Amino acid sequence: MRKPPFYLTKSRFKTALECPTKLFYTDKENLYANQKSEDEFLMALAEGGFQVGELAKLYFPDGYDVKPLAYDESLAETAQQLKNHKIAIYEAAIQFDQFFIRVDVLNKNGSDVELIEVKAKSFDPADPDFTYKRNSFIRPGWRPYLFDVAFQTWVTRQAFPEWNITPYLMMADKTKVASVDGLNQLFRIRVVESDSGRKECEYIGTKDQELGDDILTKVDVTEYVEQIWDGKSVPDDKRLGDELLPFADRARKYAKYYKEDIKLGTPIGTHCKDCEFRTEAGSALQSGYEECWKEQVGSHFSVDEPHIFDIWDNRDKETLLHNKIYLIRDMKDGYSFSGKRGPRKDLQVLKVQNNDESEFIDPDLFLEMDRWTFPLHFIDFETSMVAIPFYAGKRPYEQLAFQFSCHTYYDTGSVTHSDWISAEAGEFPNYDFVKALKTVLDQDEGTVFRYAAHENTVLNQIRKQMIDEGNSELDELIDWIPTITIIDKDEPPPERAMVDMLQLVQNYYYQKDMGGSNSLKAVLPTIMNHSAFIKNKYAQPMSYGMNLRGEIVWQKNKNNGKAV
Repeated sequence: MRKPPFYLTKSRFKTALECPTKLFYTDKENLYANQKSEDEFLMALAEGGFQVGELAKLYFPDGYDVKPLAYDESLAETAQQLKNHKIAIYEAAIQFDQFFIRVDVLNKNGSDVELIEVKAKSFDPADPDFTYKRNSFIRPGWRPYLFDVAFQTWVTRQAFPEWNITPYLMMADKTKVASVDGLNQLFRIRVVESDSGRKECEYIGTKDQELGDDILTKVDVTEYVEQIWDGKSVPDDKRLGDELLPFADRARKYAKYYKEDIKLGTPIGTHCKDCEFRTEAGSALQSGYEECWKEQVGSHFSVDEPHIFDIWDNRDKETLLHNKIYLIRDMKDGYSFSGKRGPRKDLQVLKVQNNDESEFIDPDLFLEMDRWTFPLHFIDFETSMVAIPFYAGKRPYEQLAFQFSCHTYYDTGSVTHSDWISAEAGEFPNYDFVKALKTVLDQDEGTVFRYAAHENTVLNQIRKQMIDEGNSELDELIDWIPTITIIDKDEPPPERAMVDMLQLVQNYYYQKDMGGSNSLKAVLPTIMNHSAFIKNKYAQPMSYGMNLRGEIVWQKNKNNGKAV
């Protein structure tokens, strides 16, 4: 539950920008469900946020790291260090009135102060794209980052009006190249057992260890911070609700409502789609999402009924909400979506409204299948794109492919499994990865399948790496990759171009249990529920695979009896 002091921190400010009502639900873990709590950690882990933050500290040697998490202790330590004329402080704690922030790096030289927010986001100095080229308004993808810095700079300016503050974003520079091997491995995530399992990153190298050339870039964002303060980040006709308030008034409003634990009513809208304050089935916690909808739509509203948010690729959400249509069952007969994907969306609505459990299979699917050549190869890649490279000569977020799996289905009904995994520590795996894949697929002319664009994208990225390296020994692989990938969508595909099963689903198949999702996690259980052949096959112990041999790969959901 909430504990005083009730400061508006930068994370709470970010939450309020998404939806002011969320402030009322936040920090009440024993009362309201919050799906984002663990997701944010996993996202930071996946994006390398912890490691990037630790690397940034090393760019300011001999700085002071404010370790305590408690408000009073962190403020006291920061105040003590600020007595130095020149000092870099990591995680500096600053408080003004009901506002509290922790600055990633506060680099002080007298009254000149650099406020540096570190982000595990890729950045190209040649094309910063903070704003639209046709006007000066900030792009949506950058707004959370720049509003974060704007908030920190505003709080710091209120606390220390005598300072000359320059705000910066420090990010992974896509144009920079790591000059040493093993840089990523110098930053390890560890669990602090004495602090409720809190995770943190630690640098395990020595103080004098060579970090090589800088791969993070510091970008002065003063222009955009002032633009936000002046209310010019979005066009005037797009500013709604609290966006019409001056920046300082908006921040003070959120601080007041959070401190007093008052719910700020926010009209329901498209921003509700990804609300984290939802409950899982069987949860004893309350749903802030459901609470909002029932307060504004009526107590009859049910979160269990298919919502217009559940419609695949729904571009009509705002129009439907404006017309007070919230559930699919309330959409009028004859409503039709426009565009190439319209018929598929119309089909979903019709299936829901008629409670039609039958599968839709477009007959054109069988024409597509007639083009396939046995044996059929189904490939899956395991890859990584990290902010801090593992290898010298590589850039931040450069593709790394370390494992693939290939299941081959023969016209006799038998299945074989091939795979490859990088086993050489410290060796860049991508080229051996492609070589091994070529060896598997070159044994025949069978059709190759992928699900979505990932495998196609990865192979094309590796091909570019090979070309950039300029090694003639890679020419055979460079020439082979375009025989199965699509490089230019405007050009005719190669004869053996991989078949995208996601496109097959979108074009030819639908069943109501999929909802608005075409992901494999939604499609596979749906197909299994409607195919006695597949259910019977996978109810038997597997005869292939490294981890699945002898295992049964599906079971029934205890609540509804469907495959999971």
